[in-house]
Amino acid sequence: MSGAHRDAEATTDAFRFDSPPRRSDGQLAWESTITAPTEWVPYVYTDAEVHTLTTRRRISVASLVCGGLGLLVGIFGVWGIVLSLAGVILAVVARNTEHRAMALWASGLVAGLAGVALGVGWFIYVTQTILV
Repeated sequence: MSGAHRDAEATTDAFRFDSPPRRSDGQLAWESTITAPTEWVPYVYTDAEVHTLTTRRRISVASLVCGGLGLLVGIFGVWGIVLSLAGVILAVVARNTEHRAMALWASGLVAGLAGVALGVGWFIYVTQTILV
């Protein structure tokens, strides 16, 4: 009866709700409440877990360093593309593992992509001047 209106003249309802079993004193039976939690209990982190989660930034720092060095080397030649690609790959890995270090891995990703663009530009420039 999806989308159908309820008939005001009907004495019985097509939709039935089964109420949970009750005891003789009117209270709900214990078996009916065992599957439904009554309160939410948050997970409590230990000090070691908090320290590990907040200080995990190694891959993000590595992506920033590789991306920055690749960008600097990419200014002067095509060889910066290797470091820039390493920075991009490390930034993508850090994006999935180090959520709190977003500024670091995002900077490494931008620097790595800029270094890759410079390396591709140098490659196109060199191939055009040698082939002409």
